[in-house]
Amino acid sequence: MANPQDNADASEAPDAAGLGSVMPGGTGEPTHVRAAAAHADPYPFYARLVSGEPIYREEPAGPWVAVSAAAVNAVLTSPLCLTRPLASPVPEPLIGSPVAEIFSRLVRMNDGEIHCPLKSTVTNALEGLSERRVADLANDLAGYLGATVMPEVDGERLNQFVSALPSQVIMSLLGVPAASFSDVARWMGDYGAAAAAAVTGVPSLTPAILRAGAESSARLLDLFRDMLETAQLDDGSLLAILSRQAARTGRLDADQVIANGIGLMAQGFAGTSALIGSTLVALARYPDALAAVRGDPALIEQVIQEVLRFDPITHSTLRFVARDGVVAGQAMRPNDIIIVTLAAASRDPALNPDPDRFDIFRNRRRYLEFGIGVHACPSARLVETITGIAVTTLLARGIVFDGLDKRISYRPSAHVRMPVFGL
Repeated sequence: MANPQDNADASEAPDAAGLGSVMPGGTGEPTHVRAAAAHADPYPFYARLVSGEPIYREEPAGPWVAVSAAAVNAVLTSPLCLTRPLASPVPEPLIGSPVAEIFSRLVRMNDGEIHCPLKSTVTNALEGLSERRVADLANDLAGYLGATVMPEVDGERLNQFVSALPSQVIMSLLGVPAASFSDVARWMGDYGAAAAAAVTGVPSLTPAILRAGAESSARLLDLFRDMLETAQLDDGSLLAILSRQAARTGRLDADQVIANGIGLMAQGFAGTSALIGSTLVALARYPDALAAVRGDPALIEQVIQEVLRFDPITHSTLRFVARDGVVAGQAMRPNDIIIVTLAAASRDPALNPDPDRFDIFRNRRRYLEFGIGVHACPSARLVETITGIAVTTLLARGIVFDGLDKRISYRPSAHVRMPVFGL
């Protein structure tokens, strides 16, 4: 699932050279795949791309763009493709800062020898979570937030609920004290803004953003060091589970555990909020699906699965070519950039017949939201559980779906589709 710092917009940052500018979403066709995620309806544009070359280059020195399901699969599974350039594993503006202490140790920002123990540690820790524990926690927090925020009143309150529930569930699982929730959420926002600005340029890279990111990252690191030091061996927090899993590898240290604990928040907060929002939009747009869920609440899982295919959160991600070779049938050179257009591939008729039809009962549904290959996201079940409980709670509270989809905009981003509800 989408991560704010590696799936953000690109325009002005040095690290984004050659990616081109990102235009705001609008009603006309997007000007580029990096303008599509925030567009009101990018899917006719994606369909046109999928009907053409599976992977293409708009300019001789520009990035490659993979759009077909086959090309996207080839890029994501190619050993030639990395999540960061070999020459700059950490964006230059972050080097030496507390932001880099987190960024450089994230499992999704590493390839090669260190990736395997990092990935297995995070995956095993998440798989070790009890689904009942997650569901009970999410239900309790959803009930509390629903009663205090009253998201059915207006769009501002709905946005608050959609944002707060995933962050509070994930912070609780990690063992963050409840008294620190608001501080940690703010620090994560500063960290994410600084990392995104340094990687791709949205928000625009400024000294103030980097300074706030550094200060907040330092606070996050201090808090998580204290949490890790005080965790008992039998502590059931996700951070303690990560630590025990890391110890079993014999190759990871406390700093890597802490960074990836913070990374779970960075990845989970925005991505899960976006999925909740997009599921609400789908229910507003497709009355048959809404009626089906009201008749059988268990069908919300089917709705979420179809949203992940039909209107996904992660519209694209980046890969960097490590050495000369062939990727998706194209000869490539070191440091070539590939924009991997996941949302276009999920609407490829070769992957899903009749792809533009929203069908919660679709057979053999396939999508690429959580990726494939060595960097496939291990948190799918956690995200889907929180989303299902959020939407179920909002349905029970009587949220009005009529016209809800007409009161949305999308947060500026080249990669992540984040609905924002208006009044």
